[in-house]
Amino acid sequence: MKYFLLAVLYLCLIPVYFMLRNETKPKKNIILGVTLPFEARQDAAVQAICDQFLRQLNLVVLILALLPLALLPIKRTSVFLTVCLVWIIAAVIVPYIPYVQCHKRLRAYKQQACAPAERKGETLVDLRLAALPKKVVSPLWFLPPLVMALVPILHTLATAQRDASFPWMLFGYGINFLMVLLFTGLYRLINRQRAEVVDENTALTAALTHVRRYQWGRAWIAFTWLTGLFSLGFWLLLDSSIGILLLSLGYVGILVIVCIRTEFAARRAQESLTAESGQGFFADDDCYWIYGLIYYNPNDKHLSVNNRVGMGMTFNFAHWAGKLILGISVLLLLAMPFFGVWMIRLETTPITLTLNENELVATHTKELCRLERAEIRSAALLEALPDVVKLSGTGIDTFLQGKFRLEGYGVCELCLNPEAPPFLLLETAEKTWLLGTESEAEARAIYAELTEN
Repeated sequence: MKYFLLAVLYLCLIPVYFMLRNETKPKKNIILGVTLPFEARQDAAVQAICDQFLRQLNLVVLILALLPLALLPIKRTSVFLTVCLVWIIAAVIVPYIPYVQCHKRLRAYKQQACAPAERKGETLVDLRLAALPKKVVSPLWFLPPLVMALVPILHTLATAQRDASFPWMLFGYGINFLMVLLFTGLYRLINRQRAEVVDENTALTAALTHVRRYQWGRAWIAFTWLTGLFSLGFWLLLDSSIGILLLSLGYVGILVIVCIRTEFAARRAQESLTAESGQGFFADDDCYWIYGLIYYNPNDKHLSVNNRVGMGMTFNFAHWAGKLILGISVLLLLAMPFFGVWMIRLETTPITLTLNENELVATHTKELCRLERAEIRSAALLEALPDVVKLSGTGIDTFLQGKFRLEGYGVCELCLNPEAPPFLLLETAEKTWLLGTESEAEARAIYAELTEN
């Protein structure tokens, strides 16, 4: 689990690093979020600011990259997870500190050394381009992934309705199918966005718009196919926890690679197409981009807008829905460490089994179950934990709680530390329970008392 989390951490940091490094290369007349005329982009002062930013960025990212390695000696998975969640917040925010500082320096240079743009602060639309027909990929490209995501749902409905894990299986496959549908819909969104107007050259606008739409389409087609294949693979590997873990890591890793490749393909094309732009009239909407990152334009009624460079989109945070999305995003980001604190409580709270003349009570952070002795049909003591696949609940190296598919036993309710056998397997008319306790002697004594009659 630690190494899986470590891989996820670097998957978060690597794209941020390369995206920020790329901000020093001029695209659509923009460097570090500042729109500059052609002459200014060649100035030594601008290059000096970019070099300073790269040095600061390299130092910050190197420190962030080394910190997770220092966390590996932490034994408790929940503590490691909590520190990792704090690290993710730092990885999302800290690299942007030198960016904002250098952005402000570059804007100050622009105000002092550059003449104001001819059409400063205006949102420009090329109506001639808007009248041209829009190329849309055939829906048939999205059909195979939809079928792949639908097969596990249909198979589960046909064969597994009596399986105790049926609702959880159907829920998981349904989420994958909805993701494929969502990706298909998001592909269509790009054709509703404004064209890429940099100057009065309509041919350039058409080329830039084509680049963004082409790369956006490639990305979402890849996402739909990857998700369809992931759903199919998850179905085939349902009884293999290691297989599902590796499949999930591979799925996330390939998604990140696809994002990076298509994003940088769009950026390289924008850099090449606009290498000579900005020598006369050029668009300048810096006043609507806070620190070059956050779009805030009360005059624009659109909720979603194109990112200034690359293929992505962002929100207009002057729009009420944009403010709501920003607020929710910030709250979710800041709340992540509290999830880790909750996991620490789960992992450090001992599991208690209490047996009296009439019932067995299992307690963790709260009462888990109260089983009448007369209800227990059978009891067994497992010296080792069989292979398990989580359906719902918590699954870390030293604590399992929730519904799990247990090899040889079907769906069971678990609450145990996998590193502290033996485990009590109790079957009632309604459920099968697999319970553990921190004391081996206590588990054996309870088993002996339950089975002596």
